[in-house]
Amino acid sequence: MVNYSSLFFGTCALITVLAPASTVSRWPGLPAKPMPTAFYRTFGGKNYDASTDIVKLKAGGFVLTGRTNSYGSSSSDMNVSVVKLDNAGNVQWDRNFGGTETDEGVSVTEAKDGGILVAGTTDSFGGGPDMKDIWVLKLDKDGKKVWDKVLGGNETLDEAKGILQLEDGAIIVLGNSIKMSTGKSDAILLKLSEKGDLAWKRNFGTEPGNEEASHLIRTKDGGFALAGNKEVNQNKVWNFWIVGVDKDGYKTWEQTFGGKQNDRANSLAVTPDGGYVLSGYTYSFAEGSHDIWVVKMDAKGQKQWDKVIGGPSTDEALDILVDKNGNVLVVGYMDIYVPDDNGENTSKDGNDVFALMLDATGKELWKKSFGGPGAQRVYSAVEDADGFVLAGYSETENTDHLVFKISAAGQVNK
Repeated sequence: MVNYSSLFFGTCALITVLAPASTVSRWPGLPAKPMPTAFYRTFGGKNYDASTDIVKLKAGGFVLTGRTNSYGSSSSDMNVSVVKLDNAGNVQWDRNFGGTETDEGVSVTEAKDGGILVAGTTDSFGGGPDMKDIWVLKLDKDGKKVWDKVLGGNETLDEAKGILQLEDGAIIVLGNSIKMSTGKSDAILLKLSEKGDLAWKRNFGTEPGNEEASHLIRTKDGGFALAGNKEVNQNKVWNFWIVGVDKDGYKTWEQTFGGKQNDRANSLAVTPDGGYVLSGYTYSFAEGSHDIWVVKMDAKGQKQWDKVIGGPSTDEALDILVDKNGNVLVVGYMDIYVPDDNGENTSKDGNDVFALMLDATGKELWKKSFGGPGAQRVYSAVEDADGFVLAGYSETENTDHLVFKISAAGQVNK
């Protein structure tokens, strides 16, 4: 049974809260109201299990990736987690891959042949412990490994951030590369063959500052765009960063957005007009600790509008997508904020999932939160035929995968 209550968010807008297995209302005197769900699933093993990305399959169902230490020999044995779900969110298979160190899945996409491509980071293979390398895995449709490739340098720490496959079978991987000698971080883009062999590598970075990638998409002209963060001045302040890249991996344009404090982008989507929406968090323009920030750009990265959403506590966008109607879905988390007399947060419940829908002009259509006892976050969302499926984690006694479906209007209905 899933129960609902209500709370204020930001400037006292009323939103709905999903609380699994709880009948406690956060408004005194207002009873919790049970409502049906399309599906609300938590699953995992004895320790830590969490999703970082989800993809909808052409034949139906979903595949998610993330990390788990529930199935290794010890709690420090973190593996790549890959889970197949049916259309109702039921687990069909659950695989984990890794060695004796820390390995995690970061991005997943469906392969041309119906298999699965996963990009992650490994400490178990390649350079070894504390020497992060990019790890790309090709799985068949049943989740069995077909091949894997470790990519990285002997003098760098390398981590994956995104993966996609082109029409000709080539694989594009986005990542970050940190020089151990200087700590300098660059965004990197890799092109692999259909079998995982390296075709080229492009670096995106300038001296002496740092650049970090966070998200990769295809663009309407056949190239790519990557989102991330860039240090913009001597005070080491981070700004939103977007880079346009041609089909051969060369930069065609870039833009930064931000203020005098740290503003960091997590996700990027293309809009029907050929432009982009970029989301993450802002300190520069926040009401509280930091707030969700959404920036809409044209095809060359020129800002058209932006929107700050949040309250007196911490709010962050972790994924963004544009639906079939051209509306913008933003998902992430918000802190449950229960202030004492000094305005300090006294809540023990941590984060709730946050979802926001904007139209193409940035007008707010709805916003919701979903959560309950403990912390819940979502890192990824995909559009389904009649709504959206969100994936992340739920933290109560253990940390488990969290996957649930909402309607196009943000409701949780059968």
